[in-house]
Amino acid sequence: MQNNIISQISEIYSHIDKETEAFQNRTSLQCPPGCGKCCTSVKVEATVPEMLPLAQELFQQGEWYLWLERIAAADDERKCVFYQPDPVISVNGRCLVYPWRPTLCRLFGFAAVKNKKGLPEAVICEHQKKNTPEIAAAVKAAVPDGLPIPKFTDFSIQISSLDPCSEIRPIPINRAARLALERYGLAMQLAGSDSAGKAHIR
Repeated sequence: MQNNIISQISEIYSHIDKETEAFQNRTSLQCPPGCGKCCTSVKVEATVPEMLPLAQELFQQGEWYLWLERIAAADDERKCVFYQPDPVISVNGRCLVYPWRPTLCRLFGFAAVKNKKGLPEAVICEHQKKNTPEIAAAVKAAVPDGLPIPKFTDFSIQISSLDPCSEIRPIPINRAARLALERYGLAMQLAGSDSAGKAHIR
């Protein structure tokens, strides 16, 4: 059951990536090279199901317990433990688990929310506005007029429907990762898994 949910979430992630890539190609809106500014925010959130593909990967790589310890040391409420800042350029950095990042991390800067009038409104980051102001302004103006753009709620609903028993409210990403790791690890233990991830449990 759990592996089936993870497989379906991974398929949704693949669809998100295709939609955001198409949007970038259509508009020329891009993130500044190497930028990781959005990753440093303590407001980065995810749901537990969104973090299950990552939990599965870390368990299979034998890093399950290592990351549980790192999250415990970092605190649930602090910036994402999977972000590695650039030692030279302060706003740059990289995600250590990029292929398994959750929905918000995939969509931020290239998706829309509904505004008070019920119309889609592009969520464009400050660095995109600063680096390519003309493109950012054009996108902002075109989205309410029908420019195709990925929508946060569409994908959130898809993922939450796969696992209705889970809490669907987004929580700080470190906490979501910790709960997903604990949930996946427990499921594997109950299933009698001999994965390398189990070897780290002590």
